[in-house]
Amino acid sequence: MRAEFRSALAAAMQHDDPSGRIAVIKQAVTDEVSSMDPTARPRFTEYFNHSIAPDIVLQWPNENRERLLFVRPTGDASRLLDGMRFLTRHRPLVFTLEDLDASPDGNGSITAWQSLEEAASAASTWITDSSGTEAMSSVRKRSPTLGLLSQALLRGGRGVSNGEEISRLTNDTEAGFAGASNLSTAPTRSAVQAIEGHLDEDQSGRLTRLLRAVWEGHGGDLANFPRTATLGRLTEDDLSYLLETTSEGSSDFWRHIGRAVNTAMLGRTRVNDPSPNLQALMHESLETLQAKGLRVLYEPLHLNESEDTPRWLVSRGCLALRGLNWTAYVAARLTEEFPSSDQVQAPDLPTLRKRAEKNPVTITQVRLRRGDRVFVYESKDGGNVLGHPGLRSPAKAVRLGLNAGPRGEVVGDGAVVAWHGGRGGVYLVG
Repeated sequence: MRAEFRSALAAAMQHDDPSGRIAVIKQAVTDEVSSMDPTARPRFTEYFNHSIAPDIVLQWPNENRERLLFVRPTGDASRLLDGMRFLTRHRPLVFTLEDLDASPDGNGSITAWQSLEEAASAASTWITDSSGTEAMSSVRKRSPTLGLLSQALLRGGRGVSNGEEISRLTNDTEAGFAGASNLSTAPTRSAVQAIEGHLDEDQSGRLTRLLRAVWEGHGGDLANFPRTATLGRLTEDDLSYLLETTSEGSSDFWRHIGRAVNTAMLGRTRVNDPSPNLQALMHESLETLQAKGLRVLYEPLHLNESEDTPRWLVSRGCLALRGLNWTAYVAARLTEEFPSSDQVQAPDLPTLRKRAEKNPVTITQVRLRRGDRVFVYESKDGGNVLGHPGLRSPAKAVRLGLNAGPRGEVVGDGAVVAWHGGRGGVYLVG
């Protein structure tokens, strides 16, 4: 038992009023579990050490989930096992005020501990003590993956975990992510086994998908990745969770994640603005992300909006770059993904030429529109068509509408946009 928690329990014993004593104990327990995940929102109930009624209910903002927390005064495995039959349907967290006792009985047997571990794992119930929460909270800021593990344990931990067990879990997890980046199978498999052994399917799946993404991002063949209980690639939900909860991720970490995402996935994430994590991810991913194009719209800064520009955000179903009074929306695959365009006059040919001169962008196709008629002037050899004499006559007859670069159609609304396919970058012309 760590010293701070022991002191809190001693302070509780000084209360003559039982209600005051219980309130101090509940607050001490809350402090312990919150040290693993500060985003958890605890709510005290009117009960204490009740067989089926929880002492504390843990909830999380923006998540339709809660976890019941039961406080137990004893760390004796046999007594905890007797009470398991009342808790199995709740999948709760059980916190013992005493240290968990894993010592052998008089016959040198640890059957009670093993039976408790099996029962808790089967019921997705997590039993821990202050040594377990201390071991996790002391290392959760060491890396983003341990931060995710710490939160996952509070949300969906299972089994029995004292400080020693948590230390083994964190070591296996860190070694596994390092092994995945080196395409080393043995530590990666050990991490998968440790993660799935300590977390329910929902929480373990998120971490093993992240582990698989690191493996694949380093060129690993997914056929050689260790078998996991859940399959599939990193999802938009995983990425949203990652962007919202991760702190102090290194450039290498975000580079690994960037190899497992695409522009369409980013446009479907849920992330608050401003998001330092999204800026870090985009900084490490700009050379690899691909898109159909951009639409630039005039959008004045609104009240209380961050004035940190330019910055990346997710808005109106698109990944977007926010500037001072403008937003550049990225279409991942189809121009229909863009928000509705402003009613602005398209540029004429001389204006387009001036804007294109500001950046080394080759315009290989120009579309000239008048009413329901469209004239397409395109280079077949990839050359720049803006200076070609043959473009002058049709430009006089029809109005300039859309422009395209080497990788597909791009819409010009107020600013002409070209997509340069060579390095996967997006350039604004004008």
